[in-house]
Amino acid sequence: MNLNAKLNIKLRKFKDTDKPQIIKLINSILKKEFSIPKETYSDFDINNIKNVYGGKKDLFMVAVIGHSVIGTIAIKEDDRNCALLRRIFVSPEFRGIGLGKKLIVEAIEFCEKSDYSVINFCSTDKMQAANKLCKKNGFKRRACMTLGANKLLRFTRRIRNDKR
Repeated sequence: MNLNAKLNIKLRKFKDTDKPQIIKLINSILKKEFSIPKETYSDFDINNIKNVYGGKKDLFMVAVIGHSVIGTIAIKEDDRNCALLRRIFVSPEFRGIGLGKKLIVEAIEFCEKSDYSVINFCSTDKMQAANKLCKKNGFKRRACMTLGANKLLRFTRRIRNDKR
């Protein structure tokens, strides 16, 4: 039996009642681990999850134990062939047990079912765990741009889709 099963971690689509926990989780990680000023990243999407991720080809998932949100991942349609992977966050006390991998695999499977051909993920050089997770799951670094003290990175993963 794996640790996820012992902890009874479930992955599911977000519910409106999850919103306060999602905002708290994401903002606390950004503040504690990346010392990123709040104005650097827009939180419009997490304040409006239902509208921003409400399209047929959009997804916002949470990992939960009971009623506690311990991880997030999102897919946003960029265009009919391209998805944006967003909001990969796992609570620090639940890292290292494969939860990030489970989240990204679910997101990739959603993209395959949604008939996307490409998934893009934009990040910074400071978000090393998310970057490493993406690389381990077939994403390739395609671009790097220096912006002040940060490097902005873009990763891409092609999806093989037998339907095409």
